Amino acid sequence: MTALGDAQVAAIGRFAAGTRLDDVPEDVVGFARLLLVDTLGALLGGLRYPPVRELSRAVADGAEAGPVPFGLLLTLGTAATWLDADSGGSFHPQGHRLPPVPTAHPAPHSLPVLLHAAAATGMSDRRLLEIFVVANEVGLRSGTASSLRPGLHPHGVHGPAAAALAGVLARGGGAAELSRAFLLGSSLPLAATLAAPMHGATVRNVWTGLGSWYGALASELASSAGDDGAATYSALFDSAVCTELSVEQLVGDLGSRWELVNSYLKPYACARWIHPALDAVLAATSSSGVRGGDVRGVAVHTFAFAASLDAVEVRSDMHARFSLPYSVAALLTDGVLDAGSFLPEQLSRAAVAGLARRVTVHEDPRYTAALPMERPARVEVRTADGRTLSTEVRNARGNPATPLSREEVVAKFRGNVGAVVEPSLTEDVLAALLDPDGSDTSSVTVLARRVLALLAGG
Repeated sequence: MTALGDAQVAAIGRFAAGTRLDDVPEDVVGFARLLLVDTLGALLGGLRYPPVRELSRAVADGAEAGPVPFGLLLTLGTAATWLDADSGGSFHPQGHRLPPVPTAHPAPHSLPVLLHAAAATGMSDRRLLEIFVVANEVGLRSGTASSLRPGLHPHGVHGPAAAALAGVLARGGGAAELSRAFLLGSSLPLAATLAAPMHGATVRNVWTGLGSWYGALASELASSAGDDGAATYSALFDSAVCTELSVEQLVGDLGSRWELVNSYLKPYACARWIHPALDAVLAATSSSGVRGGDVRGVAVHTFAFAASLDAVEVRSDMHARFSLPYSVAALLTDGVLDAGSFLPEQLSRAAVAGLARRVTVHEDPRYTAALPMERPARVEVRTADGRTLSTEVRNARGNPATPLSREEVVAKFRGNVGAVVEPSLTEDVLAALLDPDGSDTSSVTVLARRVLALLAGG
């Protein structure tokens, strides 16, 4: 490891200040459009949940919110991960990294800052996408350049740096401010435990909200010169919260190697360890038309970390999202797992709860040994008419090698957003963000102002 120095920090600032969308390869921009749509859909879907709206009322900023509104950013960041449908870095370049958690989740940290800025300034969709690409490229690099300590969760760790860069870029700050913003945003990573969401603690989502707010605050503080804190970054990301820092992975080939495209997009609004089993369930049953009422039982064989998510009686929507039996039962019943699948009234359905009790979960040591580059699962679905439908999946869809199609991302967006805002507005946003010729519009600004008004009204 080489300690992060002034030259490397300055390179991050120059990259962030100087990169324009026309400089970014077409495939990277194309994926970034999908990533932005996906993250926005997850955030809007999170606003459908009563606890998120209650949080918004409890921390409302009032008329004198200032440039860094704590309540708004906390709410939007919390909403962005409430569904557990947000993206992250896919596989760590150091292939031995376990447990197999995402390398970083910068997008749901930076998007709230961009929505606040868009509402205030009338930012064009093209400029918003440009900032989104740059900020999240750096955030993902910070994640792949270090290894999160085992037992910790990645929310609030690398994302605040991306949020800080987004804030400075949104107000037109230069390279020196961006360098300071990266360090300031990185200087207070959360060291929260992975066990919390595994046991249903919805506080996991607040970590992203706190990270969004802290990143925005860092962007404001970066306007004043001061100690840039490169030594603090190295101490935090090569000792305290993360280890094995690689400065080359962080800053090497900035502008020519793009970490952004190594993100995954989730097909389902639940814990990613569960996704291979869900893919296998769909593969086993789709051709036969089998649904929940046709199923006598399901046996799931998977790797150890997924097999540990075997709770049947769920206490919250987060607990349900980290329950393999419940997620399998809900998918078989509804055919989808999106924002609507885990709303409070859905958790009390007797048919889903009954089917969840007939889902058994088993660790297969061969599948555990395949980690972390493969996350296999095999399911055996026993039907009421005596058939057994079996399928094995080696990795879930949505990874770089098996990406979701544009149509799947759009369908996921619509399913998550539901009726949070009027359908015509969400369709305008889709058209603008996914059409390379339509990004001189300001549809996200219109959406952001609508969302802020919605939250202000309770």
